[in-house]
Amino acid sequence: MRKPRDEEPATLPVAGDRLPLLALRTRHGSLHPWIYRRMVAETRSDIAPGALVEVQDKFGHFVGRGFYNPHSEIAVRLLTLDPDEFPERRWFLGAIARAVRLRHDVLELPKCCDAYRLVHSEGDGLPGLVADKYGSCIILQLFSAGMHRHLEWLQQGFAEQFPEHEIIVRSDYRTERLEGVKMDGPPPTTREVVIHEHDLKLHVDLRRGHKTGYFLDQRDNRQRLAALARGQEVFDGFCYTGGFALAAALAGAKTVEAVDLDEKAIAVAERNRALNGISAEQLTCLHGDVFDVLRDRRTAGRRYSRIILDPAKLALSKPEVPRALSAYADMNRLAMQCLQPGGILVSCSCTGLVSEEEFLMALRAAAGETGVELQIFGIHGAAPDHPWAVRTPEGRYLKAVFSRVMPLR
Repeated sequence: MRKPRDEEPATLPVAGDRLPLLALRTRHGSLHPWIYRRMVAETRSDIAPGALVEVQDKFGHFVGRGFYNPHSEIAVRLLTLDPDEFPERRWFLGAIARAVRLRHDVLELPKCCDAYRLVHSEGDGLPGLVADKYGSCIILQLFSAGMHRHLEWLQQGFAEQFPEHEIIVRSDYRTERLEGVKMDGPPPTTREVVIHEHDLKLHVDLRRGHKTGYFLDQRDNRQRLAALARGQEVFDGFCYTGGFALAAALAGAKTVEAVDLDEKAIAVAERNRALNGISAEQLTCLHGDVFDVLRDRRTAGRRYSRIILDPAKLALSKPEVPRALSAYADMNRLAMQCLQPGGILVSCSCTGLVSEEEFLMALRAAAGETGVELQIFGIHGAAPDHPWAVRTPEGRYLKAVFSRVMPLR
């Protein structure tokens, strides 16, 4: 095993050149980077949450090296399966540089926008870390005690790639409770930025915005919807700060109605409407419950030619999945009832615990109850700056189903 350099010490060195050893109960035959607590032979309370460990199986065979947290259900998040690779400072800097090269050299995202994902957790080999760029600010969202423990290395890596950018650290109460560590950083100096996405200009709240401030993963799907919006009457449900609605309006939609229950998000959507020079007659931003609004429109006989449904995550744990599927079926049934024959429905799910097959089953149930046929012409995921590793299918969370709603023959 390669010894870490003196200037780049291991996070928790023991016995000279070795990391603490963690043994598993059985042979480990998976390449998945998560090792659950039930798979660990003995809890090591002497190892601090987030420290680097070396994992061996029951027979002493090398499994990998990664972050250990005795308080988390995911006890180990593996960083490397290579016995000759040691996750020290230089390793982290290299991983960040590789992630940036994908966005800049391969995807060439700076040509179309100044806001995009830089690191997508396991998809970039950095489990427990999401990093998003918003103009001259970079937000690091931490989901593991290990990333928090190595925050100095992360900050150095992003500072080298993006000099003059403010680096903001965010977490959330639920993650901190699960990981047993306080990880949220100090309030940002820059509280709000205006970003550019193709023709769109958008205000982003860096303090209180959902996720890291905006739904960057829907960038390409907004473009797909815009291509279908010219001259159409559009309804954008769960619009947040107006992404789909604004894209449709700028593309020449006849009318757009944008609805969200978050009053602060609707206020930002109004500001974004004005920022983009869109009239209030063309785009109406409404604070309300999407279910109630669609029921009212159905009763009034209002019909749209384009409807987008993009709700927030509906299930945080497996027991919540049946309720989420029921909600998906209900909202899509209402949308189908409010669509003109031949209208386009864009229905999205960002609930990772709901599979694509389960989501399509919910859409099928809604279509059956409504008495319509769904002619699906596209199923898309997150924008390519949100890559997922084939050995970690959980990273493929977003489903955006584009379909034409036709009367049954």
